[in-house]
Amino acid sequence: MKRSLLAATFALCALLTACTDEGGPDTPHVPDPSPSGVAPPPQEPLTAPGVEDGHEEVLSEGPHRGDRRFGTIGLPRGELWVAVNCISLSKPVGFEVSLDGVMAFTSKCAGVQVERMGHRLTLDAAERTRVTVTTEESVRWYISVQVPRR
Repeated sequence: MKRSLLAATFALCALLTACTDEGGPDTPHVPDPSPSGVAPPPQEPLTAPGVEDGHEEVLSEGPHRGDRRFGTIGLPRGELWVAVNCISLSKPVGFEVSLDGVMAFTSKCAGVQVERMGHRLTLDAAERTRVTVTTEESVRWYISVQVPRR
């Protein structure tokens, strides 16, 4: 009788150990079917900047990725707007706009929301300039250079 009880105890022990074995060599891994509680935030759509009231575009480009240099544009004397909308595929990334001999500015493009940048400048005299955008390939962007409507 003691042998039967001892054998039953060992059998029960072996059965319990087999049922609670987590990831032993004979147990296949089963992924957890429950959804993750953390979802990546959605990216908002990237669109071109709007045109300021009473202005017209002398340069409107995009969507583009990475660095880009554009041909010469004429800027009249007076108010000038440079507007940029950009978004990165992941982390915030540096973004630089240069109007040769006129102005330059830097900012960052975020990875979730569209960054909208607008810079206003008043020119004392008409200028001719080239526009250059410098950023990483992971950044999508639009640029708009606007002057008062003639």
